[in-house]
Amino acid sequence: MRVKWILGVTVAVLLGVGWWLAFRSVPVPLPVPAAPSMSTQAVDAGVLEVVSPAETEADAGLWLTATLEGAHPFAGEARVGAAFVVEGDEGWWEEEKRQKALSIVGPSSLEDLANVREWMPAPATASSQGGVLGPVAVPPAPRYQVVAFEPDGTFWWADFVPGTSPKSGTLDAGVLRANRPTGVSVRLEGARDTEGTFSVRIERVVDPQDAERASALQPMLALANPDLGWALVNGTPVPLRPDADTRLAPLPPDRAVRLWLRAPSGREGSPVEVPLREGTVNPVTLDVARLFPEGVGRSVTLRGRVLLGGSDRSGGRMVSWRGGEEPVDADGRFTIPGVPTWSATRFNVYRGMEEDGRPEAPSMWDFDFTPTEAMQGVVDVEWRVPVYRWLVVRMDGFTRAQLKERAVPPYPVYLLERRDAQGLWSTVPSRKFVPEEDGLAVSLLEPGTYRVQVASVPYASRPSSVAQVGADDTTVDVRLSPAPSDGPSCEVHVTRRGGPVAGAMVLVGGKYRSMPPVRGETDSTGRWRMGPMTSDVLPMFVQGAQDEWEGDGAEECRRSGVIEVRL
Repeated sequence: MRVKWILGVTVAVLLGVGWWLAFRSVPVPLPVPAAPSMSTQAVDAGVLEVVSPAETEADAGLWLTATLEGAHPFAGEARVGAAFVVEGDEGWWEEEKRQKALSIVGPSSLEDLANVREWMPAPATASSQGGVLGPVAVPPAPRYQVVAFEPDGTFWWADFVPGTSPKSGTLDAGVLRANRPTGVSVRLEGARDTEGTFSVRIERVVDPQDAERASALQPMLALANPDLGWALVNGTPVPLRPDADTRLAPLPPDRAVRLWLRAPSGREGSPVEVPLREGTVNPVTLDVARLFPEGVGRSVTLRGRVLLGGSDRSGGRMVSWRGGEEPVDADGRFTIPGVPTWSATRFNVYRGMEEDGRPEAPSMWDFDFTPTEAMQGVVDVEWRVPVYRWLVVRMDGFTRAQLKERAVPPYPVYLLERRDAQGLWSTVPSRKFVPEEDGLAVSLLEPGTYRVQVASVPYASRPSSVAQVGADDTTVDVRLSPAPSDGPSCEVHVTRRGGPVAGAMVLVGGKYRSMPPVRGETDSTGRWRMGPMTSDVLPMFVQGAQDEWEGDGAEECRRSGVIEVRL
């Protein structure tokens, strides 16, 4: 269904779920029963060769084990994650499977919907050619993920589905092959004369055909290097060593990785794309002079004061910006270090929760700091949060009752209008519309000539009287008169093949696109009574009897009072 004229407001719901933080949390281990009996023998100059645990009747619970295949004795850490299906997903999957929708797209099995809730440390014992992970106590689950890693980023992993649902015994995840880490080794050139620490921001460059596998590995790799994993997900810069290479591994095996070198001042250079080769740590040199042709930049300390209007009172409680936030003291003073001098910075002053009734000033206000090349050290600024003026719409009792009777929820709706130098009226934004006992208070931020449009429906509105608001005015009244009782009234008549269409949906707007449309439904005679119309345009959409109609009914409404819609 298309409705071209409806209020041009798009509501987008963005749902994002970040799981990787679970990798940094300390897991709560399950109660571990007595370990199964285990025999070992010494081989290869003291390295222990592990023999599979003997199963006895006394062994309780469920255990998981895996073999780590490698070229040398394993020297690292291991984790096991039990993966569970979220409640409700099983029913969804069964229904999709019944309708055969999953044969085209979606998970091929119910176990694919299982996610790891927590990662448990797992014992790992070295052998001459790798080692053995476990046995580790695990809860019964449809799926398990097993990962082991060494300090250089070499990792072993498995996505293990038991196939059955045992409650006790030993699960063998099989033989896990060693994977050499993928990554980059960053060398910094030309940074010795710059005070402070350079850092690098990392971004994945993903090929669609490889995205699924590489992204599935990312949570595992984040266990091996949590700081790098967090930087990859969150965009946090990684500090670089000035006198040695900085190793960024393991990374997901993507096509490439994009690096942004960041100077100690916070300034970022142009991005550098580095190709990746799975199982290899590629070297890359970041040249400071080439990436910062205009210099690495400097920063200043902003020493400021934020005041309310023309007074000496503090105008806020907190100053925030993209890089952080800073409190404001009782006198309105604040200090912000590290403000860049190579670009403008927008700061937001927060005053706190608004009080009831008419607030004194906006609860938040933005200020832009635009530096100059001459600025250095400490820069003093003074910001002033504007104070509201108020245009108050007064209505007598009869006008208020009439407006309430004619208004269709969510109406009445109010619009602030301002007259320009040519005498033309246009709508302007207002931050606050405050209902009061005998009318409405509308906030203003600057002097001018104003009025308020009051609408009971989108196609029927009338203006208040006009007021000139001066620089020294704090409150100015305007009045809203009663609507004429003998104004033109319209109705919509919907037919199909000469007969009335009952239950047809009718959407009607008006002159002001910011006002929401109203919705009506035709009765058994195919009619819907709109009521009075004052708008010079009347965009309409009608749907009924498996058909649609769209058009403007203003001319018919003015001419005959009936808008004929033939589906």
